[in-house]
Amino acid sequence: MSALRSSRAARVQVRGFATTPNLRVGPESPHFVDVPKVLQPTNRAKPRVKGTLPVPRELFPNRRTDKPGKDYLDSATPLPSTERKVNPKSGDPEKQAFKLKMAELRRQNFRQGLTELYRRKTMADEVMTNRSVKRQAQRERILRQPEPEDERLTRSSVVQAMQSQKHALADPNREERLALSKMRVEANKAQKTAERKEDLHSLYMGARNFIINEEQLNAEIERAFPDGENEAWRNDHQQGENIWNLGIPPTVQHIVNESRKSETHRWDVSQGRIKKLGEQLTGGKL
Repeated sequence: MSALRSSRAARVQVRGFATTPNLRVGPESPHFVDVPKVLQPTNRAKPRVKGTLPVPRELFPNRRTDKPGKDYLDSATPLPSTERKVNPKSGDPEKQAFKLKMAELRRQNFRQGLTELYRRKTMADEVMTNRSVKRQAQRERILRQPEPEDERLTRSSVVQAMQSQKHALADPNREERLALSKMRVEANKAQKTAERKEDLHSLYMGARNFIINEEQLNAEIERAFPDGENEAWRNDHQQGENIWNLGIPPTVQHIVNESRKSETHRWDVSQGRIKKLGEQLTGGKL
């Protein structure tokens, strides 16, 4: 029976529908799910750099031409005024020796670093200057080179009479156009001057009602807000003297009806026209 059972066992392993790969990885691994990948690789995304870099400092400004020199290095890294030595009788001679060594090392590193940075700056400026000179020479050479033969043979035909025309065409009406333009400019200037005078005169005439001192301000407040109760302020159906008591806004139909049946409106219109006519005759606001 055991031999029979072994002969009946399946020899071919059939893969199920699961997406788990053959690797023994946990669910927290990104390789737990077998995702097919494309044959052509995609471009790698650039990592996002957080923050901003500060503006580099100008070590060798134009106003400090003596900076990489020996005098500047001597003043920036001065030697001690007195020769310092390790005192063997001190409490910690090793620490004192270490401090002296580090001070000398800082002075040496500062001098070497500043000298090397100046050398690199000089080299970079020289490379930039040479590159600029080469580009300018290349540009001049391209501008001065003769026209290519293929462009000369394939360009559109131009009349020979137009090719020899190197000066501007004659303008017989030039003087007339200049005179007309000058007249327009002067007219616009005169119009602006007249408008400015009109505005100044209107401001002068309107300045009669300006409040220029404290007494006038108090008088206007007393007139607009009198002591006691004002019956006109209790409702919106009556016109009052205060700006907050002007009554309900009139409708368009109300204005039309009032203008038709009221003789006062005609009188106001006539007075307005007469006032405008007087202003035109006198040349100023009334």
